Amino acid sequence: MWKTLTKICILLGVAGYLIYAVVAFNKTDESKVCTGLDIIVNDKDSTGFINENEVRELLVNNKLFPEGKAQKDIDLVKMEQVLKASPYIDEALCYKASDGRMTIQVTPRIPVLHVLNQAGEDFYIDNRGGIMPRGHHHINLIVMTGHVNKKTAGPLYSSLGVALNKDTFWNRQIQEIYVTQGGELELTPSVGNHIIQLGDTSHLSDKLSRMKTFYAEGLGKAGWNRYKTINLKFSNQVICTRR
Repeated sequence: MWKTLTKICILLGVAGYLIYAVVAFNKTDESKVCTGLDIIVNDKDSTGFINENEVRELLVNNKLFPEGKAQKDIDLVKMEQVLKASPYIDEALCYKASDGRMTIQVTPRIPVLHVLNQAGEDFYIDNRGGIMPRGHHHINLIVMTGHVNKKTAGPLYSSLGVALNKDTFWNRQIQEIYVTQGGELELTPSVGNHIIQLGDTSHLSDKLSRMKTFYAEGLGKAGWNRYKTINLKFSNQVICTRR
């Protein structure tokens, strides 16, 4: 029994020492000056909406740029808050290293639809339903036009943008989404002289699946320009209007 207790005490002592060593090794000297800054933009090539220079500019403009400051004067929480307040940044993580350098990691917000509405507004909807200003940025996305506004655009249409973008077929096939005055969605394809009447975004996966099947089995035989409208609003049906 004593041998067992001795072994346990030794193991606990070793574990405690290892934890102390790791903490001590990684602990920063708060009097040390920040000697450099490493900025990592995750997936920056997917949107191009934020880059390392723009991250630096945000910090400089808010008087939070860390280089040359003592570690104790660097407010990591405030830096993260300022960065996440950007309409182009989803997440931000700032941390200090024991060698005096700092690292900032930011994850950009991902736009899924480009909105040009009836009021002349120009903005993006992101994959979480947020609104992103156009600014000087441009990315080739499906365009949404008509009766859509910033207040309701994200919650109503983000899921549609995500669904169309993650499917290579739909991403290439749909070039415009029009929102009618009654709030219904009409999709204009890049191939075929017809309008797809989607209704709303309910049962979206089923509607897109029915349409894809109809493309393969119906239009493939009847011809891509035979119909004026293709209505997916009703369950288990594809209703077509001829020209």
